[in-house]
Order: sequence, then structure tokens, then C-alpha cells
Amino acid sequence: MEAESASSKRRREDEDDVILSDKTSLDNIETSFDADITRLTKVISACKITTSRQSEMIDIVSRLQATFRKSLINRRVSQQTADIANALTDVQSALQSVTAKLSTTDAAHPASVSYAQAARTKLVENVKVPSGKSVAPVPRSTVVIVPKPDSPLKTANETKTTLMKVLDPQRYVLRLDRVTKTGKSSIRLESEKSNLTKIPAAILDQGGLVIKPQDKSFPRISILDVPRNLSPEQVKEALVSQNFHDASDQVLHVANEHLKVLFRFGNREGANCNWILEVHPEVQRYLLASRRVYVAWNACRVNDHIRVTRCFNCQKYGHHSTNCKSDIQCGHCAEKHETKTCPNPDRDPTCANCVRFGHKGNVVKHKATSNTCPAYLKRLDAKISNTDYEL
Repeated sequence: MEAESASSKRRREDEDDVILSDKTSLDNIETSFDADITRLTKVISACKITTSRQSEMIDIVSRLQATFRKSLINRRVSQQTADIANALTDVQSALQSVTAKLSTTDAAHPASVSYAQAARTKLVENVKVPSGKSVAPVPRSTVVIVPKPDSPLKTANETKTTLMKVLDPQRYVLRLDRVTKTGKSSIRLESEKSNLTKIPAAILDQGGLVIKPQDKSFPRISILDVPRNLSPEQVKEALVSQNFHDASDQVLHVANEHLKVLFRFGNREGANCNWILEVHPEVQRYLLASRRVYVAWNACRVNDHIRVTRCFNCQKYGHHSTNCKSDIQCGHCAEKHETKTCPNPDRDPTCANCVRFGHKGNVVKHKATSNTCPAYLKRLDAKISNTDYEL
């Protein structure tokens, strides 16, 4: 009997599910139930029973009605949830279909991108600076304007004044970011928006001026953990023979022609050492994309190498202490003594270079070795600008 009762119950639930699967059916059932409740209430009221008994029966009917409405609401919520789930499934299927079509289209019509463009997009976005953050090299046009040999111009200010007289930036749509002195009588023009090499030579000639060719240096990279017993020639030979097997003919050509092993640095003992190389921009991008290069039996790390030279004696940039001709200046307090014997170690630091450049206040409150020093960052920017990344 219990089995029959359970079976009957399942059949009734299945029938209910079929009926309640449609919103219209739910609305019809609710209307029909309300009508039945109304008739039942009238029948109870007409029965010849005591008033208290009538109230009790009507109360039972009201609870039954409330239970039914709650059940109906739950059914509606369940149905809506199922509808939403089905809709999400349909959306997901549609997205997968679109993605598949897009993938097929991309495969059938690959974009035409040169090796240089692909490598530049991925690798020349940033230059890793030792002991500092990565810096993004900015495409910048730079020219140096100098007086002709027979020109009467003797100073950089005279050269600048003459250039401003003969060259109209509005006419030639020049957007200059910086004009600086670079020598006794020469000036440098820099722009991120204009190609300054297009300045007409005839216009400059009117003022006795000429553009001086400016050669940028190739990028440098560091290769770490190279076997110490290898000579510079052997390091180059191993790099070219072991690491360019899938390179284009162009990259392999410039690797042979423009890869210079410059000098060793770092640890002076042990089986391995580190080397600095100067390479063509395409070779730099290719090797940095590999992240590791192979030299003889070693897998070696490869990194950008860009460094601003600073003198430990006077703190100025551009030379080493062995070639210093300036007065000594402390890298901590900027006074006239050696940094390692500074008598003011507890005093707030003062940057010798920022003081020299005329900065004041909190701007100078850092050591000359700081990698956030405004003077250092300016020289770093100039160093990157004068490096040929083929941007």
C-alpha cells in the first residue's frame, strides 16, 4: 500500500509539474482556486451549524488559501529562475558561436605585421633601469643646430635668437618640447610630435645655421652567468651560433654585423661572470624576447642595460671619479668632503646635483644616489632619447 501511495504521489507531482510549467496555467489555476474558495465559504455560511463552528471552518479555509498562494509563489519563482538559467545558457551558446567564428576569421585572414612591429609592441614598451622602475622610451625627434664655420655667431644664445628669427614654427607646424644648450654655440631641439629633420636647410642657411648629424648609440644589454673562461670573441660566437636558429635572415645578419661584447662587470671570482653587449635594436628585441640565452653549457639571463654615469667624487653626471677635475662634494649632505666620511650622517640628505641645478626646498631632500632624483631622471631621459630603439 505504501508503494502504491508513493507511486500515486509521484504521478500527481509529475502531472502538477506539467501543468505548472506554463505561466498561463499558473494564472488559470489561481483564478479557479479563488473561485472555489469563494463558493466553499458561501456553502459554510449557509450550513445550519453554530456560528462558532462556521468561523472555525472559514478559518481553516483561509489558512488553506494562504498555504496555496505561498506554494504558487514558490512555483513562480522556481519557474522564473529556470527561465533565467535557460536564457543565460542561450547567451553563453551564442557567445561561444561568435567566438568560434571570430577565431576562424582570424585564422583565415591573419593580420600583416612585420617582425619589427611585433617585437616593438611587446618589448620596447619599457626599458628596465638598474635599481629602479621600468621606463617607457618615448619616440622623439632630436636635432642639433650649429652655426656654419664662417658664421659670426659665438654663443648658444645667439644661435637660438637667430633660429627664432628665420624659422617660423607655425608655418612648418613644429611643436617643440624642449630647446637646450648643448655646447658653446649649439642648441638641441626636441619634439615628440614633429619630425625635426624635415626643417628646410634653405631656411637655416638664411641665418648661417645648419643641422649637425646626430648619431644615436645602439642599445646595451647585460648577459649574466657567462662562463668566465670565454673571451669576448668566443662569447659572441656562442651567442650567434646557439641563439638565432629561428631568427629571420635580417636579424641574423645584424647580429653578425652589430653585436659587440664590451666589458665584464660584477663578481670577479667564480666560474661565471657577466658581460655588457652593444647590439642592434632588432637583436636587442630578439634576445629580450627569449628571456634566456645560451652560451656554451650555460643558460644565461639577459636584461636591458642602461646606466647614467655619476662621479663618486663630485656627484656630477657624465664621467668617472678617475677622470674627475671638479671639487669634491658629498653625496649625502652636498658639502665639501667625501661621502664615506660625511660628518653629518644624521642630517636630512641634500642632493648636490639638485642644488647645483637651482632646486630648493623639499625637492633637494634626497641623496645624490636616489633613483627618484629630478636631476638623475632628466639625465636618464636624455640617455634613453639618445639610444636607438627604432621607435
